[in-house]
Amino acid sequence: MGDLRLPDTSRSIDLHAHTTASDGQHSPSELVRRAHALGLTAIGITDHDTTAGIVEALEAGADLGIEVVPGIELSAEIEVGQCHILGYFIDPSDTALISRLRYVVEMRNSRNGRIVNKLRDEFGFEITLDEIEAIAGGDIVARPHFARALVNRGYVATMQEAFDVYLGKGGKAYVDRVRLSPEEAIGLIHGAGGVAILAHPNNLKRDAAGTETAISELVDAGLDGIEARYNRHLPEDNARYLQLAAKLGILTSGGSDYHGETVKADVQLGHVEGALPAPSDVLEEIRSKRRS
Repeated sequence: MGDLRLPDTSRSIDLHAHTTASDGQHSPSELVRRAHALGLTAIGITDHDTTAGIVEALEAGADLGIEVVPGIELSAEIEVGQCHILGYFIDPSDTALISRLRYVVEMRNSRNGRIVNKLRDEFGFEITLDEIEAIAGGDIVARPHFARALVNRGYVATMQEAFDVYLGKGGKAYVDRVRLSPEEAIGLIHGAGGVAILAHPNNLKRDAAGTETAISELVDAGLDGIEARYNRHLPEDNARYLQLAAKLGILTSGGSDYHGETVKADVQLGHVEGALPAPSDVLEEIRSKRRS
């Protein structure tokens, strides 16, 4: 579970973590228990394209005395590539959000069938969608579940190899999927009462000037902030994004993007800046901007 020692409660939150409701290793309640055991005071449940794990997580949080921030992570198509937008303090039962997510999941499921066909027809892999759905154990079947199946059957040695060779963008079995526009993703989050934050801005894969331009355009589309503190950022990345947020007058967030030891083995829960969680006042600033 890691060895997190919190020096004080000024750094005790992790606002980016995934459960079995999407592509994480642990159930919502187990993830909350792990966060509590580490001494975190708040954990953000930000599963991909689903709110299915939020109620269970909220119940576990209430039992343990740890705040669970109801969230989501939506994929959006931008001019070059894609971005992920986190929504915090959303209403998980919002009808417009749920309706649109249902369509996204249907399109994802169609894509999953095409990936299975490519793996079987083009590479002779004896793999079935039923097998992958069993690994997923929830409503969302995503590429990490395919990667786990490939490892289980010995077709690749590691999850990373599965992505590098077959499942990642440009991989031999990669199939693109339907994504929202940034405006729609932000609008869905706002409509559900939430605050919209750009996840892991380094993943925009642009130079500093290009990243600033892209984020400015997203702010014009309604984005509320950026995940300035992130597990895979270097210290200089964190500093640059904190400065950019101040320049643009937007919020910042911080998260590990924890999926579990078998999915992203190098990412530990609560490790947002090095081995430290994010500052607690970040959450209070986000909370103050949530919509009624």
